[in-house]
Amino acid sequence: MRQATEIYTREFDARFGLLPRPLQTRIEAHIRDLGRRLERFPHQRLRGRSEYRLRVGDYRVIYRFDVERNELLLITLGHRREVYRV
Repeated sequence: MRQATEIYTREFDARFGLLPRPLQTRIEAHIRDLGRRLERFPHQRLRGRSEYRLRVGDYRVIYRFDVERNELLLITLGHRREVYRV
């Protein structure tokens, strides 16, 4: 299967830009893997919400996806202590 189209929100871009380069590289690798395996990836839905989470060490990427359109919407990311606060 081909790589999913990644759509980044402004919030995701802003937070991603503040991270150290080595962490950015790790997160990018996990996102690419998710995009390549979008249909069969073991998605973990957030309780009581329509978003999903991707775990990268102590950081979480919050996202939505559409298999039919082969799109991955990256909503936000942050440290596990603070990313889930609404």
